[in-house]
Amino acid sequence: MGENDQLQPNKNSAPWPFEDLPNVATFTSRHVLEGAPICFVYHGWDDGAWQFLPDRVTEQSDAKLVCLKNVFEIDASIGELADLPEGWMAKRADRSCRWERSRDHPYPVFADDGFYLDDATIYETLYPETYTIPAAAVRTSLQKGQLVKLIFRFADEWSSRQDNECERMWVEVIEVDDENGCYKGSLRNDPHLNQRISFGHEFWFHPVHVFAVEDEAS
Repeated sequence: MGENDQLQPNKNSAPWPFEDLPNVATFTSRHVLEGAPICFVYHGWDDGAWQFLPDRVTEQSDAKLVCLKNVFEIDASIGELADLPEGWMAKRADRSCRWERSRDHPYPVFADDGFYLDDATIYETLYPETYTIPAAAVRTSLQKGQLVKLIFRFADEWSSRQDNECERMWVEVIEVDDENGCYKGSLRNDPHLNQRISFGHEFWFHPVHVFAVEDEAS
């Protein structure tokens, strides 16, 4: 019998709520597989990996790699978190409690900062004939003092897209965090769409946020 043979699926089936395929690899704990409630859910920022953990320390020896479908069959309530963005987490005290969402990364979010940064790679994927962003090797090797262009969206992450919400602005790299693969920047423009931030505002950003680099900008 394999590792997954011990799983006990819920009797009531539910429609598949995730964009990820049912067989995508997912991290959990043997305690969850043995019946402990899922109390912490993490959606990885860099790799999009899911983690479903109990309310206890998960030692390396307890970690298990299963399919996302396996976890959903154990507890279909995780489907409520299908739209949890990468880089966010959710927690609850037990199965009877509602999920509480919060960011699990240092980057701006609308609720706290009044804006968030668009993933620039999506623009190139959706509109390859219109947008070409710098290569990953360039975006992951920025140095202090370089200027990069980021896309600021002054709206809630989960809201429908409207006109006049996004603004592309230049940011100076003022700190490089090699350990976590991110940067601290200082805004070099004053926004036209929102007055909550202004020239000199400092915040962290990730290589996927880089829409253009000054040396390469045409």
